[in-house]
Amino acid sequence: MKRTLELASLILMAALTGNAQSPGTGVNFNHATPAAPSGARNVTFQSDSTRPTVNMSAYVTYPTVQVACPGGSDLAAAVNSCLASLPSPTGGICDARACSNNYTWNTATTISGPNEAILLPCGTLTATVTVTVSATVRNSTIHGCAYQGGSASSGTSGGSVWNYQGNGTAFVIGDTGDASDTPGFYMTDLTLATANAGTSAHAIDFHRVQEVDIERVYFIGNNGTGQTGITLDGTGNYSGGTFQSFRLSNFGTGLNMTGNGTGAANASTFTRMHIDCPTSGGSPITGGLGVNLAYGDGNTFVGGDIEGCDTMLSLGAGAANNTFTGVRNENSNTQISAASGSQYNLWLTGGTMFTGKLTDAGTHNSFWDAFHREFNNLNGDLWRAQADATITNHIYTGIGLGNVRGRQDEYVTDVPSSPGNYQNAWLWGPGDGTSGTQVWTLTDLINNVGRLAIGQLTTAGGNNQTLISSAGTGNVCINCNANSGTGGIVISGGGATPSEVAGFDGSGNETILGQLNFYSGATEAWELECNNTASCTIFNANATTPGRVFKANTNGQTDIDSESTAAVTVNNTSTGGTGGFIVYEGGANSSTAAFTVTSSGATSQPSNSQVGSASGAGNQTIGNHLNQLATADFAGSCAISSGTTCTISFQHSWTSQPACSVTPGFSVGQFYWYTWATNVVTVHEASNSNGTFYVICAGNPN
Repeated sequence: MKRTLELASLILMAALTGNAQSPGTGVNFNHATPAAPSGARNVTFQSDSTRPTVNMSAYVTYPTVQVACPGGSDLAAAVNSCLASLPSPTGGICDARACSNNYTWNTATTISGPNEAILLPCGTLTATVTVTVSATVRNSTIHGCAYQGGSASSGTSGGSVWNYQGNGTAFVIGDTGDASDTPGFYMTDLTLATANAGTSAHAIDFHRVQEVDIERVYFIGNNGTGQTGITLDGTGNYSGGTFQSFRLSNFGTGLNMTGNGTGAANASTFTRMHIDCPTSGGSPITGGLGVNLAYGDGNTFVGGDIEGCDTMLSLGAGAANNTFTGVRNENSNTQISAASGSQYNLWLTGGTMFTGKLTDAGTHNSFWDAFHREFNNLNGDLWRAQADATITNHIYTGIGLGNVRGRQDEYVTDVPSSPGNYQNAWLWGPGDGTSGTQVWTLTDLINNVGRLAIGQLTTAGGNNQTLISSAGTGNVCINCNANSGTGGIVISGGGATPSEVAGFDGSGNETILGQLNFYSGATEAWELECNNTASCTIFNANATTPGRVFKANTNGQTDIDSESTAAVTVNNTSTGGTGGFIVYEGGANSSTAAFTVTSSGATSQPSNSQVGSASGAGNQTIGNHLNQLATADFAGSCAISSGTTCTISFQHSWTSQPACSVTPGFSVGQFYWYTWATNVVTVHEASNSNGTFYVICAGNPN
């Protein structure tokens, strides 16, 4: 009240004295540009006869107050003092633009009166505290001094930079308890950086704030996943407004739109929004989210760009009726993820929604791009699913009046060799079901024949038939076209769990109930009985004594049998291969040959083999030389030179003394014998001799 009386006294004095000199300090009444004031107000009255008359009361009603630039580093206290001096409820402007040095902002600031504005200086303001706009306070304004706060490349050159280094939220607007509305907030031409703030810091949060206006603001995060740029929380009513030409860079969540069943982030317009998600080596960081539209209704996004995100756009359970037009998407792992509960959201873009980067669990969401749709009917329509799953389109042909209606496409063609004339050629689709049966038909309109008709009674059960018909003298032919499949025909028994009961393969062989019977004319020749889980058998039904020639047992042995006095043969035809016969070890050693017979009859067996049995039965006849695969497998030689012993080292050891035959290759006048140790055989003779002894051994290696 005292301040208001002082202003009224000054106005009255100006009116009475004209160009009188200033009656006191702090207010300059001259029309000339005054010196820098020492007080809180600088009012210039112009009421002389040589200059235009200025409405003096307007300056006082909504004053512009020069912030007294502090001698220290903290600008917050001076701005807070200015805010406290503004009249209420008319408000005013705290102009700090003259404070051109870089400052700190270490004193919490609260805008608690309506219609209050702060004009920030061109410089970096390093803040550790939160600027708050109190709940219900209307029409608050914060202006920086240059476009987006300065240079878009550095975010610091030539403009207003708010360098927030706290752990909370740089700017909190509205009621964090969600109990009241806060109408009107305006922020322009500022860089708001949280790059040096805590890992979970927020740049600006709106709580039940309406008529938000953000223009030309550059938000910069710390390139991690924990920070959030802009939060619109509409819990209790709604938050929304206009956001123009702004940028969100390096925030874990760029734009967070949230709420619950009581309110959401609604009715906002975003134009020329640019979001750069956090990246590493040019690739998105896991968890980076461009727009998290968890709860929001009726928001419109026009133009702009969202790029480098793990998820570009997330539509949550409370996202409805939102429209995205011409928003560029680039280099994101997931472009759009629409959760269950999201509905009636529309994405329209001239770009491409890439396969595998769009998921939609919502209802009536539409995602349109130029790559997947074509409407001029010149090149046809290309439809591509964005999910590796079955996609179901729903076509409703009734309007709730209880009538079964159809939807048919009728194809009209030119009449051959008759320009300008047309004929109805084909009718495709379901007709009306008012008679109790709805028929889906492919009708040949030229010959008036239903070539394919599938009847469906409009109630469950009954006799629902399917018809295939030819026209004229044509027949119904299955697999008659060139390159048709060769799988034949399969007929199942129908019912709740259909199973095969009959069929024909490409050669006319019939199968019934899982058993495949082969016929030569009217005579059954062979049966393939694989209709059980125990075995699969080839049965010779036409032999003198019908019998099984092959049987494979599940988890058991496989049998091959000949018939009568015939043998089981391998490669017994002139067209048989010349690669011989190989038996492999199976299991983990399936690529290792256990027994091989070449085409010339030579055999090889790398492992041990048993001839005969322990009872003595069984002989082996050798039709050629014994042949060692490697030196000293079972035979060897050693030379004595003026000595009495020589040794042979065999490839393998014996567990007991082998029986060896020693033969001298020269005339020995004395006795000779051998001794054994592990795998070494030593030949002894009584005198110093010169010559070679030859040894062959047999023994027990086990």
